[in-house]
Amino acid sequence: MNTFKIYLSKITIIVSVLSLMMLFSCNQKSTKKKINLNKGWEFYYPATEKWYPATVPGNIHTDLFANGLIEDPFYGTNADSLAWISNQEWTYRTEFDIAPEFINRNLELVFDGIDTHAEVFLNEKKIGETKNMFRQWVFVIDDSIRKKEHNIINVIFRPSSEYNSQKLAEGGYAIPDNRVFSRKSQYQYGWDWAPNLETCGIYKDVYINSWEKLRITNVNIEQKALTDTMAILIANIELESENYYNGNVCIYSPDRAFDTLKQKLEIFEGKQVYPVEFHIKNPKLWWCNGLGNAEMYNINVQVSTKFRVEEKSVKTGLRDIELATKTDKEGQEFYFILNGIPVFARGANWVPAEYFNGSNSRKNYEELLILAKEANFNMLRVWGGGIYENDEFYNICDSLGIMVWQDFMFACAMYPLSDEMTENITEEVKYQVTRLYNHPSIVMYCGNNEISNGWFDWGWQKQFGISDADSVKIWNDYDNLFHRIIPKTISSIDKSRKYIPSSPFYGWGHEESLTTGDSHYWGVWWGMEDFDMYFDKTGRFMSEYGFQGMPPMSSLQKFIPEDSVYRYSKTLKSHQKHPFGFEAINKYMQREFPVPEKFEDFVYVSQVLQAEGLQHAFDAHLSSMPYCMGSLFWQFNDCWPVVSWSAVDYYKQPKALYYMAKKAFEDIYIAAFEHNNNFKVFAVNQRNTTINVKAVISIMDFRGNRIIADSTVTILDLLSSNEIIFDNLSYEQISKFKDSSFVRIKLYDFNEGNLLSERSLTTGRNKDLKLPEPEFHYNLKQNKDYQEIIIDSKVYVKSLYIYTPGTEGRFSDNFFDLIPGKTKTVLFYPQTKTDKLNLKFNSVNVIVNDYQNKLSEPVENK
Repeated sequence: MNTFKIYLSKITIIVSVLSLMMLFSCNQKSTKKKINLNKGWEFYYPATEKWYPATVPGNIHTDLFANGLIEDPFYGTNADSLAWISNQEWTYRTEFDIAPEFINRNLELVFDGIDTHAEVFLNEKKIGETKNMFRQWVFVIDDSIRKKEHNIINVIFRPSSEYNSQKLAEGGYAIPDNRVFSRKSQYQYGWDWAPNLETCGIYKDVYINSWEKLRITNVNIEQKALTDTMAILIANIELESENYYNGNVCIYSPDRAFDTLKQKLEIFEGKQVYPVEFHIKNPKLWWCNGLGNAEMYNINVQVSTKFRVEEKSVKTGLRDIELATKTDKEGQEFYFILNGIPVFARGANWVPAEYFNGSNSRKNYEELLILAKEANFNMLRVWGGGIYENDEFYNICDSLGIMVWQDFMFACAMYPLSDEMTENITEEVKYQVTRLYNHPSIVMYCGNNEISNGWFDWGWQKQFGISDADSVKIWNDYDNLFHRIIPKTISSIDKSRKYIPSSPFYGWGHEESLTTGDSHYWGVWWGMEDFDMYFDKTGRFMSEYGFQGMPPMSSLQKFIPEDSVYRYSKTLKSHQKHPFGFEAINKYMQREFPVPEKFEDFVYVSQVLQAEGLQHAFDAHLSSMPYCMGSLFWQFNDCWPVVSWSAVDYYKQPKALYYMAKKAFEDIYIAAFEHNNNFKVFAVNQRNTTINVKAVISIMDFRGNRIIADSTVTILDLLSSNEIIFDNLSYEQISKFKDSSFVRIKLYDFNEGNLLSERSLTTGRNKDLKLPEPEFHYNLKQNKDYQEIIIDSKVYVKSLYIYTPGTEGRFSDNFFDLIPGKTKTVLFYPQTKTDKLNLKFNSVNVIVNDYQNKLSEPVENK
């Protein structure tokens, strides 16, 4: 090879390398644009006439507590005496300098979240006011008020009660109360699981935004077409420009997941959206938990001119999502179709993870959402009386494959519409829909929680003396807001997601609630109906239902003084916000269990009661597939220490319900129940494949001796519920031994022989069972990060509860049955490493035997 050819070859290599580099990168990054203002805040306390350090993000209650000015709002009865905080004015301030590189730029003061009614001053000049905690507030800082050094921001918070009273006096209506005038978390005014602590504060980030000539204000990734081989996407790039420019746009993947696109872009003065098409070959799809990987793409968008380069990074997942709502012969279906696959929605309702929203953290979200994923959830409903959650919440849901049903923040009230309120809500919807657009986890929007239901079923017209003329006005406001303003605003930004005006479609007293759309069934609890009614009251998609259970003793001891840890103490009542909560727990407990005298036993039984009650619901809903295609119980979490419907308490301690849901939401599940003098078994297959199975059922006494057994072979259709018929086993045979036996069902893969699922249950009432005293032993095996608890039992032990006094941690399973002769292994993950584990146990066996022993005592000994 001659010298010229060698030289030419080197040039070719260099050009190829440079081309490859250009393929994966664009121009240099843009310059720094933000001044973070979260540090250095103070608040003024009128009672002492002093300034105190404040935390941003934060709230006034947490700042007062941090400075020793109030006691812990969550401890004891402290929350009951803090109303004064909500009824006075609070002032926050900070000081900042503007660095030389920022001084000649366009500057904006930005509050990502401020709660709620506030006036904002910069260098003693009012630059704006806020009136909605669900919007981002942006205030232009012009040349007349900014300085290089010692710029002072003052934020004066006004009581929401004062604002609400003013709006009511101006002629609005307050149904059921005047909280409806403030665009503020509705639970802060008190709910049946939350106290009334109307807080205020800067609860999200605050910063100075700077820009000059050109900036990218937003990028939404729209799916134009999606197949197995190609994703055709539109990057809708919103630019704000001071002039006309001939520029370039570059769309690339920092992970090299798709080919870089680079093309010219004509940029006009002002704010406009520029759609740019790009492609991803052989796209990896985003799947929900249980159906596949939650694949995500990092997408960088760069816009450049000869003056500057601007860049924005977004993350999204590619998926097709549909909400099927066609009418059919029964009524109207309601289910989700993900990437062409019908999905049974398994999960719960989500309330704010912290009462004081500024106290939340990514770690808190992660711990809770990982618990949801581990419990086989594929959906959470963000309830409409709380908040639009922080970005971290949706980012984590994206990564874990948890679909989100997103309510707008309206709940259980009629909202008056004025021109001001209409504008305020419209801007709220625009901001939230734009912010949430790129999250594949968000699969639908819902206008409100239970407002249509409330208007037609809760007697407001009679309660508040509403005339026919006023009723028309009030309903017209509702109709305009939820059937026109909100859906029209969503559609102007996002046409990819379905919207429904209200949840549920019909209240639980209507026959249509079982045939049409989604349903909130509260006959159990509010209606005091038996748990068995879940089998008769199963609708197309059960988006609310529930029952209360006490937090565990380890949690109760954190927020209740030692001398008040007993049933119905004043302090405990302060943390029970439902008007007849304890009465309901007690009545249902009397039906099913002996009511224990010892408080710790009462706590335990309340959790088993809650779990077994909702297992009726799980069995009813899952066995009704595909008629019913969703089961979201109320509620997953708590925002403060409370007696509630939650599966996981405020301290992230799972209750018995959590473990019951975890089992029920497995992809292969056995629903087995007694109803209407029948015993039924269903195999629920949520895998996208047909399975040949062998089902084995045994009736066994409490020492493990087989009384009756039967087996059958059948086919489990994909994504369906299949009734298993045992020809040689009758309901009469099962009921004959109901107080002295348990039922054990196993499901095997007929071809492979492996165990797919198993279920054990009793059919008699718990208080009538002739359960033996527990006879089991256990061994501990120390591993690096966890301990194995290996348990063997001689007898059937029902709902064995393991706890570790003095050691915080998490169990892989709990409240499970021990089967005679079968080894059970449980993993315990301590928060801090420990070599010594103090294990304690409780079970239904212990509770029932204590009760029956007391019954058998001579009268003189009682």
